[in-house]
Amino acid sequence: MQHVEAERTHLHHIFNLLSELGGKTSPVAHLEEELFRIREPYGNYRLDPVESAHPGTDYRFATQPPDLHLAFFAREIQRTQLIGHFVHEGYEIPVHYAILGAVILERQQRAFRAWHQPKLENVVLLPEKFCPPAVLAKFRAIPGLSIVDSGGEKPEYTQLRIDALKCARSQTQKLRWELIQQWKELEGSDLHEAIVVDSMDIETPPSELVSNFVALTNQVYVPWNNAEVIERQLQIGANQRGMLLKVTPTAGAQPGLSKYTWFIRLRTSAKADPEFGLLRCAIIAPDDKTAVERAEKFTSRVMAERLPVTFPAEGWDKLIFPVKLCRDYLESLIATKETVRSYFARD
Repeated sequence: MQHVEAERTHLHHIFNLLSELGGKTSPVAHLEEELFRIREPYGNYRLDPVESAHPGTDYRFATQPPDLHLAFFAREIQRTQLIGHFVHEGYEIPVHYAILGAVILERQQRAFRAWHQPKLENVVLLPEKFCPPAVLAKFRAIPGLSIVDSGGEKPEYTQLRIDALKCARSQTQKLRWELIQQWKELEGSDLHEAIVVDSMDIETPPSELVSNFVALTNQVYVPWNNAEVIERQLQIGANQRGMLLKVTPTAGAQPGLSKYTWFIRLRTSAKADPEFGLLRCAIIAPDDKTAVERAEKFTSRVMAERLPVTFPAEGWDKLIFPVKLCRDYLESLIATKETVRSYFARD
């Protein structure tokens, strides 16, 4: 409730900020994340098969590894909304409002609880280059109001919107990484208790991760340097995993830990498309042999998360319940996009 009150106060200050800039409110019904996709530099990495074929194991009946348990689940949330605009020397300049957050849920004895406090931020994103310094200084002096420079060198309206989304992404990654670093320091030493992270940035160095870490993503095709390797993953059978792939920088492998990735067919349907139920996993390992062993253990544990089914949630075929719970928890703490839009839609 305290966060909700603070958020309402933020919206009031932002409304006044737009007025001081001589701007107008112009909230839209969608999020910028729904319009623009920020691509990570997958082209700087290739996939090298570690195995010659998919193992063909039905992991519904695989023995669960006694030395590995999925005990922590992490997820972020990011909502970037165009809420208004102002004119600078004849050019339209967009103003955004972003709600950013990250949470880790802990599961013990089949019960979930928030691990420490989630990280939440409400920020105004605007390109400072086109804003009067005195106005920015006035509103930055307001306690709790965060104004972030979204960058941008030219007054190109659409590009400035993309820049704001990139800035929000960077801020969200920072929040999530701070929380995961905290988890590593306090919990990460117990290698039997693993953390599942919903997605992970491709450029995160393997040295920053730990062996009891697995990242999950529902994206099947991404533009790897040799993306044709992904096409074979569409043939993975029901409740099986695909061949293990080593993620190698095209600039050359570095000594030490490496990243590995593979797909599992979490669910299947006779009338579904080939990507239905395909979930990509990513881990680190010191060598190929260890990576295969870890892939077997993590696949068994992730496959056991098929129930309860998250239908009718969006993307339910690739969504495990604890990750959905992370999203539900974060969404319960913040305003909906409809609420934000309604606030700035008033006269």
